[in-house]
Amino acid sequence: MIRVLIVDDEKLVRQGLITSLPWSEYGMQVVGEAKNGEKAIEYLEREEADLMLTDLAMPVMSGIELMRVVRKRYPRLYIIVLTLHQDFEYIQEALRLGAIDYIAKVELTADRFPEILARIRERIADEENKRRQSGGAAREAEGEAPPPACGGQADAREDELAEAAEPWRSPDWVGDDERFGRLLERLRDAALPPARLLPLLRGLTEEWNALYGSLLPEPLALPESVDGWPDAEERLRQAKAILSRALGSPHYSQEVQEAVRKAVRYVHEQLGGQLYVADIARRVNMSRSYFSQCFKDLVGKTFNEYVRQARVDKAKEYLVHTNMPIPLVAEKTGYLDGKYFSTVFREQTGELPSAYRKLHRKER
Repeated sequence: MIRVLIVDDEKLVRQGLITSLPWSEYGMQVVGEAKNGEKAIEYLEREEADLMLTDLAMPVMSGIELMRVVRKRYPRLYIIVLTLHQDFEYIQEALRLGAIDYIAKVELTADRFPEILARIRERIADEENKRRQSGGAAREAEGEAPPPACGGQADAREDELAEAAEPWRSPDWVGDDERFGRLLERLRDAALPPARLLPLLRGLTEEWNALYGSLLPEPLALPESVDGWPDAEERLRQAKAILSRALGSPHYSQEVQEAVRKAVRYVHEQLGGQLYVADIARRVNMSRSYFSQCFKDLVGKTFNEYVRQARVDKAKEYLVHTNMPIPLVAEKTGYLDGKYFSTVFREQTGELPSAYRKLHRKER
């Protein structure tokens, strides 16, 4: 039986994970819980666990800090990270620190539970096979015990994964067939195994959905498995076709379309700051009036409408997935005036932030 430790600062999330998922059906048992990294370490000093599910954003000690400690003290402990879907950079850091997979909290719905646990079992089985192979090679060569699974070779693999992902985060490949081809070739040459390709594709898909979700007829589907490079390539080609239709327009040059895509990305990177159309236009080397026209034609909304919707969508995530006070949610999404934030939020959703949080947390 795989012993599981749940680490999350939200009690409701911990209780939901413990009571709702069919752990025993997949050979797992939750043996402990902790509300932050320090409590998790205290637990591990007293008790044993085989698998730790940890949130990344926690007070006292974050999930990333916790992983750094656990990696040194308990190198054979498997780690799965829990995250909001925009935390792509944190996901990459977690993978570099030895996490074997991640679960976006938006996936935690009853119909997905068996799928999630089956995926965790598969990841653990893959890692156990690697450890056995590594141990056999080490004993044959030197007669010594195998090195910890999170050693230098794992570091190299995760650095390679992060390097492979980075160019796909820029929007310029969507409308540029030549650059898309070069990126495909570079990723193919990296020769990442399916166990590395899957988190790469899932992370990128979530980021593309976060950036361009309002422009898509429906979100890009998250891959549940990747059979190898041909499968990964086909998924990337499908994503390019969908994003090109959503973001492209024959009435504007490729340079203009790329400028608007970069503007969209910048909006999501700076949601907590002040965003002015004139500043963004200067960043992409366009006049304010022409940028505004191009943005509305390509995105389907005015710049201010798009920013308002993006901020409200981000606020929804904070309200449902965190205990962050509503004034801080307002600040994190670019509203210095809490009352104005509540007004805008109600205009967009039909509910005040407090009511939205209460309703949608019950639904979860």
